[in-house]
Amino acid sequence: MIKVVPGLVALVVVLLPVVAAKLMYEATSYTGAEPINQPWAQNSMEFVAWNGENWTAWIRDDSFEQRPENEDKWHDHANISLAFVDWDSERWQAKVDGDGFLLAHRGNWKDETKHVSAIRYRDWKGKNQLRTLAQLKR
Repeated sequence: MIKVVPGLVALVVVLLPVVAAKLMYEATSYTGAEPINQPWAQNSMEFVAWNGENWTAWIRDDSFEQRPENEDKWHDHANISLAFVDWDSERWQAKVDGDGFLLAHRGNWKDETKHVSAIRYRDWKGKNQLRTLAQLKR
């Protein structure tokens, strides 16, 4: 019994900080509807296109290189613009513009456009995400 008590105390001393750190991480990392900007997902974005299809994109030489999730139906390609669904389920088209992006609502480039520093999009799971130009360049 005398050897068990110090062993239990040592176990509690070791496990308590680990459990506390895990709980603190879970409490502070839950974002609900807030955007998620994951550093380990740099240099690409998994987004939903206007037609509801899942795509992965990154930027090379000021063009969006795009790869479909459904490779039986679509093929890899590069394009100067990217058609994506934003946080409010609106359709936008983006082009590289200097150190950010130029956006056109529903791809209407003749109407008002806006310059933004990051693309705010929905990922394959429907979560809000954002990516900057620096994060997407390869």
